[in-house]
Amino acid sequence: MTIAEHINWWKEDAVRTWETASFNKEGGQYVFALFAFHLAIEKLLKAIWIKDNNLQYPPRTHDLTILYNQTDLDLSNGWYDYLGTINEWNIEGRYPDYKLKIYKRASAEYLQEHTEKLARLKTLLLKTID
Repeated sequence: MTIAEHINWWKEDAVRTWETASFNKEGGQYVFALFAFHLAIEKLLKAIWIKDNNLQYPPRTHDLTILYNQTDLDLSNGWYDYLGTINEWNIEGRYPDYKLKIYKRASAEYLQEHTEKLARLKTLLLKTID
């Protein structure tokens, strides 16, 4: 695959993952919705990483701030800090103590609070890719 095809693959997969997150949110599966929203943003950042680094394979990390720091992105208005919040939704290792924390936080209200902001971030990232 070419670099452009890799970028497109990550972008399209991010859109599919976003749909999965939305489906889980509507179905009351809030922890998995948060996890999938994290994955969708991660995939968009990986598409941008490929674009900015002119390489086919992004780093094998789920840390959004690491990916961001290795791109030419210059997001303003607290977006960098928000990536840290989204990072908390990555259920890394799925250890019980970690899962318990996220299960306590994840609720319809919590997701509603983040839905609009996530959508704005997604739009910003998609504009950067295109």
